[in-house]
Amino acid sequence: MKKIVIIFLAMVTITGLQSCQSTKSATSSRMLKFNFEKGKGYDYEMIINMDQEVMNQKMQMDMTTYYSMDVVADDGNTKTLTTTYDRFKMNMTVMGMNVEVDTDHPLQELGEGKKDPMKMLNGLLGAIKGRKFTMKVNQEGRIESVEGFKDMAESIVDSMHLDEAQRQQMVQQFSKQFNDKNIKDQFERVLYIFPNKEVKVGDSWQKVTNPGAPMAGKYTSTYTVTDIEGDMVTLEEKSKIESDSETVKLSGDITGTLVVDSKSGLVVSADQDMDITTATGGQSIKMIGKTKIKGKVR
Repeated sequence: MKKIVIIFLAMVTITGLQSCQSTKSATSSRMLKFNFEKGKGYDYEMIINMDQEVMNQKMQMDMTTYYSMDVVADDGNTKTLTTTYDRFKMNMTVMGMNVEVDTDHPLQELGEGKKDPMKMLNGLLGAIKGRKFTMKVNQEGRIESVEGFKDMAESIVDSMHLDEAQRQQMVQQFSKQFNDKNIKDQFERVLYIFPNKEVKVGDSWQKVTNPGAPMAGKYTSTYTVTDIEGDMVTLEEKSKIESDSETVKLSGDITGTLVVDSKSGLVVSADQDMDITTATGGQSIKMIGKTKIKGKVR
């Protein structure tokens, strides 16, 4: 009889603990906003694995980007960040050819091979490495302004010592991909995720972003809190992608899970699956991919 009482009390205790834990999980809330701290640095690693099919030809691309952010000013509403591209790695397989680029392991200097497109690409990415630009970011993660790319193209291309024709071509290509607007649009996909309010499990909100080339379109993203453990808030992402261009049709979905440190707004980890189709000039391109993001305080 005594054993039965002990077991009963143990069961009541366990049930009570589970009930308390469930209540705690259901009722706890956290302020969720972009809140990087002035004087601190934050490092991100972004890995993109993409499989594409164009005209029955399969292409695989793996790209890793490392970048760092340092908070140099804070007026209470907007953070000013100095952002640096630290490293690029790319491995691409297309039509039986394998292409590898790594700014930490550059190819030989251009020299007589100046017209070699891979050496030019490697030289371009190598020249971007270590370059800094400035972003102003509000508490929702919205990027209010980007500065630093206006004169960067000329400076970077000059460092590659190309002939005039190649120089002009490279400046033009660089400016299309790396400019204030495109960089703003690209970084907002990572930063513009915050409701700037207290959240609890089950809460949802929506953000709309418009990334530039090469994935230009309207991204409507719904974020839902699925778990809160300490300062870590887990979000489920469901994004719908639609084209806003008559020349390139874009459609697809992104689903994923993000873990965010509620103290700073740092995305500690993110895993996203992409299923995107683009259509242009009568050709359809299917893209299946994964994105992984890791963030840490420096």
